[in-house]
Amino acid sequence: MVSETREIKPTGPIGGTIRPPGSKSITNRALVCAALARGESILTGVLDSEDTRVMAAALARLGVQIMPDWEARTMRVVGCAGRPRVDQADLYVANSGTTVRFLTAMVALGAGTFRLDGAER
Repeated sequence: MVSETREIKPTGPIGGTIRPPGSKSITNRALVCAALARGESILTGVLDSEDTRVMAAALARLGVQIMPDWEARTMRVVGCAGRPRVDQADLYVANSGTTVRFLTAMVALGAGTFRLDGAER
């Protein structure tokens, strides 16, 4: 079977905008950086995924103010200036390996009792 080849000549330049989806890994890393920072951070291009929602919820339980706008792909984060603002928290990380790894280090900066729990694999 011989395929037919056709040449297409453009009539002018092609223009457009491509908006690729965010990355859960980069979103979670940016969330942790913003959470540990002093003051307010605005994250753009965030990915709405289970992992990023789990991370945001856990950080909120540590006293970080997080205001997501999933439709606009942004998050406003008011950080805790280097350590959790609470001295006790139960943190559910679901199946998010990134979340459990980063939160283990983050709660070590605090003083208190912190329990991390996740879904069975």
